[in-house]
Amino acid sequence: MRKIKIQSILAAVAGLFLATSCSSSFLDTDPTDAVSSDKVSVPENAEALVNGAWYNLFDYSSTYANIGYRALQCLDDMMASDVVSRPKYGFNSSYQFNDIALSSNSRTEFAWYLIYKTIDNCNTAISIKGDSEELRQAQGQALALRAFCYLHLVQHYQFTYLKDKDASCVPIYTEPSNSSTVPKGKSTVAQVYQLIFDDLTLAKDYLKNYVRSGDNQKFKPNVAVVNGLLARAYLLTGQWEEAAKAAEAARAGYTLMTTTAEYEGFNNISNKEWIWGFPQIPSQSDASYNFYYLDATYVGAYSSFMADPHLKDTFTEGDIRLPLFQWMREGYLGYKKFHMRADDTADLVLMRAAEMYLIEAEAKVRDGVALAQAVAPLNTLRNARGVGDYEVTGKSQEDVINEILMERRRELWGEGFGITDILRTQKAVERAALSDEMQKTEVDCWQEGGSFEKRNPLGHWFLNFPNGKPFTVNSTYYLYAIPQKEINANPNI
Repeated sequence: MRKIKIQSILAAVAGLFLATSCSSSFLDTDPTDAVSSDKVSVPENAEALVNGAWYNLFDYSSTYANIGYRALQCLDDMMASDVVSRPKYGFNSSYQFNDIALSSNSRTEFAWYLIYKTIDNCNTAISIKGDSEELRQAQGQALALRAFCYLHLVQHYQFTYLKDKDASCVPIYTEPSNSSTVPKGKSTVAQVYQLIFDDLTLAKDYLKNYVRSGDNQKFKPNVAVVNGLLARAYLLTGQWEEAAKAAEAARAGYTLMTTTAEYEGFNNISNKEWIWGFPQIPSQSDASYNFYYLDATYVGAYSSFMADPHLKDTFTEGDIRLPLFQWMREGYLGYKKFHMRADDTADLVLMRAAEMYLIEAEAKVRDGVALAQAVAPLNTLRNARGVGDYEVTGKSQEDVINEILMERRRELWGEGFGITDILRTQKAVERAALSDEMQKTEVDCWQEGGSFEKRNPLGHWFLNFPNGKPFTVNSTYYLYAIPQKEINANPNI
């Protein structure tokens, strides 16, 4: 297994927190792009600062299981309903709700630093004075990335806007931090969303003339990415008509995959569905390490992410995704969606057209659009996946919404939407053990040498919260905790 450079979280965290009695900043103020501090405030460095923020978001690491934002996406799915943990290194504790919900946990500290350091770098770029088109485009990308970071925070550190928009959430910082920065108290969920919408509105204006130079530039936000982020934010805040319009705009020009071969892998920035992603090359590939957890068939990998057999049962014959399921290893059901490339790299996805079709459909149904019309985006996606139209005759609005949410679980498996969808819909995690009858059967399981061996099938093995109580709606186990070090250092939080 390849070696990667792991940065020390202790050094980073040491500069992360600010107390009124000490002089250290709550954020590490050194930009991650290597631009010296005496030059960061000039327009020529804006793009470098944005790139630095981006690389911090995806490359900062504290352990092999905490490498950038992709690790948080893995965490979110491991906490939800449809991923079964193969008890190997990486995210076993997440599956058992025994890490991110604890204030004194290394992953909790990692998640907090990762996002707020990225925000701080964005703030530096946004604060630069000037009026050139190049500066405005760089600042537009910084605004979009900052909005993305706050969208992550507002979804993970408090319950959904539709439950209580006035609940206290996280601090908002919009200026670069320095030695005199005063730590802030929590803003409300509504206040965080207001900043998100303000940032995205301005970003959309700044990026109106920006055109990417090629697929390898897909990590740079453009208007399509901004529309996609708006679609997510509108959906989360119950602005259904706006969500549908933004999703339709975001997916314009992107086509859907129609074959199993296209679908398998999820490692290529040039994928025609990918609106936003992070390309990897051998010399810049630390984030690719997350595929050691996601890839079910990579020889020597942890292969921690297996599928719930009950999820497979929701797919219908002819679905191009169905052949990707295969029993393997000790008896777990592998989902061969993610593959490491031969050079140990794998591009990372952040936004796809498929998600936008699903947002559009859900928003239209919730908005009261006639069901036959509202499900058209859903059917476009289903047809591309080799499945016929969803028949709405005799179906209620709730029936159709539940089907769309189920399609999200099928389509977005492993892409980081598991626990946030549970939170936004105020549902409970759903995990069921295999029946006694199923457990007594034998299945042919792929082995790393290419052979097959008979095994008893395995499924979910952790079926309650750590306190032994059943999964419930709006549980604090679903939320990220604020690190204890931050609580101790910030008297205003």
